[in-house]
Amino acid sequence: MEINNLQFNSISTYKRLSKPAPSKKTGSSEKGKANTDKVEFNFGRSLAAAQAGAASRANAPASEERLAALAQKYAGDNCPVSAEAVAAAMIA
Repeated sequence: MEINNLQFNSISTYKRLSKPAPSKKTGSSEKGKANTDKVEFNFGRSLAAAQAGAASRANAPASEERLAALAQKYAGDNCPVSAEAVAAAMIA
């Protein structure tokens, strides 16, 4: 395969690529109004669903195995929060 007349002109390529692209203007059916989109967000339903899911998990009973594992993990001085801090938080 033979390629003839292959020329690289980086300056003209740069000039061509650096020009801003012409914007395409679409006509508006109403005079004086811009073509804009309106988006409304309503997170009420998803927030209510997240709250219901968190409440159901918070009220679910803990398994005996989980309670035993936590009691063993935090037995003695292994608790990351001191008893004094817990008592102060309960009183405050």
